[in-house]
Amino acid sequence: MATDVGQVGGASALTGSARVLAVLRHLAEHPGGSRLGEVAAALDAPKSSAHRALGALVQSGFARQDAEGAYHLGFDLMRLVFGYHEARAPSLTVGPLLRRLAEETGETTHYGVLVDGDIIYQAKVSPSRPTFQMSSVIGGSNPAYRTGLGKALLMHELTDLAGVDRYIAQYGPLEARTPHTLRTPEALHDAFTEGRSNGYILDLQENDIGINCIAFPLFLDSPNRPTGAISISAVVSRTTPQDLVSWLPRIREIVTEELGSAVLNAPEPVPEAE
Repeated sequence: MATDVGQVGGASALTGSARVLAVLRHLAEHPGGSRLGEVAAALDAPKSSAHRALGALVQSGFARQDAEGAYHLGFDLMRLVFGYHEARAPSLTVGPLLRRLAEETGETTHYGVLVDGDIIYQAKVSPSRPTFQMSSVIGGSNPAYRTGLGKALLMHELTDLAGVDRYIAQYGPLEARTPHTLRTPEALHDAFTEGRSNGYILDLQENDIGINCIAFPLFLDSPNRPTGAISISAVVSRTTPQDLVSWLPRIREIVTEELGSAVLNAPEPVPEAE
């Protein structure tokens, strides 16, 4: 019975390069190895056809055969894939997304990653029209607990009050940068719980007076652990928290168009009222 290769082109109808690609997909989805007969069965193709496709992949270094006769992805292919992954830093991947969001909203966008207790800014895009100049700089940092980017990542790291307590013990104390900075474990825990439920989190003048922010974790490399976070930072005098939240459908639409829906983790289900 044909398995995953139907996604490539459809069982025995596969010919030439399409069959080679189907074999490559099959090997990628069988990390323990696959024998010639198993490959042929998966493609619903004669063993001779499967053997030719495997031979082309082995010759190119994209597949290899072990001492037991099973085929695997080749080391040359693995080096290419990992090299490409290293070269395509997440900050480069999200660049077009940040530019679109900045132009659409007219506000400044950021991408950052969590390093120990701080958020590190890896990318920043300002809108083309004149706006308030943010103090953030690429390569700069801020304590994660008082920024939208940082909280969007911490809410997936610190999933209970005990975790928040450990974070504060290691990276605290929680200093008030502004009168709005969250300074107690309970306040942070409540914000993280609400953020996980919503799929986004707000920074309401907690790091900079006059700046509201909405932030989202991005799951670029894993469905369970965010790689980094994006944010839109807006001036309070022209953008309210309600305005930020009202942009959610369009923001998610743009993220999906640029990176696919999988990078946005689904909100936690809300328990039904009894």
